[in-house]
Amino acid sequence: MKFPRLRSRFTGRFPGNSTRRGIALMLVIFAVTFLGLIVVSLLQISQFSWEESSLERGRFQAKLLAESGVALAMHPDVEPGDPVLHQTFPDGRKVDVDIGSEGGRILVTTLGEDLFLDTTRELFILWGLDATEAATAAESLADWIDSDTEARTNGAETEYYSALEYPDFPPNETFTSIDQMLLVRGMDRVAKLQPRWRDYFTLYGDGSIDVNEAPPDLMEAFSGCTPDAAQSLAATRTGNDLTDGTEDDYRFESLDEVKVLLGMGDDQWDRISASITLENATKRIESTGSIGDTYLYRLIVLTEGDDSPVARISE
Repeated sequence: MKFPRLRSRFTGRFPGNSTRRGIALMLVIFAVTFLGLIVVSLLQISQFSWEESSLERGRFQAKLLAESGVALAMHPDVEPGDPVLHQTFPDGRKVDVDIGSEGGRILVTTLGEDLFLDTTRELFILWGLDATEAATAAESLADWIDSDTEARTNGAETEYYSALEYPDFPPNETFTSIDQMLLVRGMDRVAKLQPRWRDYFTLYGDGSIDVNEAPPDLMEAFSGCTPDAAQSLAATRTGNDLTDGTEDDYRFESLDEVKVLLGMGDDQWDRISASITLENATKRIESTGSIGDTYLYRLIVLTEGDDSPVARISE
């Protein structure tokens, strides 16, 4: 039995060998192109995976360097400024460690106290806020953490936040994170004028201001000394090389020396004497591990007493 040959639907002719060969060639070309696209895609994926894997290895090695820096800083024989805390290796690896304390920051639980409310307000003025803006932000911070619902003269309590459709603010309890302070009335203005404002507040420590750690503007706002006196204190601490964290750094060992250097009278000193110290109880270790200019890992560890860990902050 013979089957009829099919005619081409386009030409009405029976497809010949040349036509079939043309179709086969087109199929081959399509298959080769398709396989080529698959190969290229696989190569791209493989390259991406390799680069991602290399990145993760670099980060991990930088983290190990930072961890080793913390271990060095916690050794009882290592003091701030010791050369062992700043090392560069031949293969490009580097570790830099700074040992300080939380006394260079304002403890957020003290923001409702008159001394630290005034300090915060004066600090905001030094950063460029006018007196009203500074008072608003500082008093609103105090209202956020105090236990009552009565707003200070320039502060903010439930009535203010409810009008903004935030009826649960303020919680009237301490901050659980530094970034939470941005929710407070007036802090948007502070953040705009001083991007590094977070470096001036802490959740940890004993609440005292450490004269060996506090930056000049904080010392000025806290003590009421002149700008020149605050800068002089900071310059004395850094030693001849004018660089923090080096061997020639000077650490004050007497508060009487600090009082004289700041040019403070007895009344001024009496106001801050209970809250000023030569060393805050909470040690701050900042360790940075890096590999060339590509990989960097920063680790911050807070300790107290016999270097018992208090908090671990990685960035």
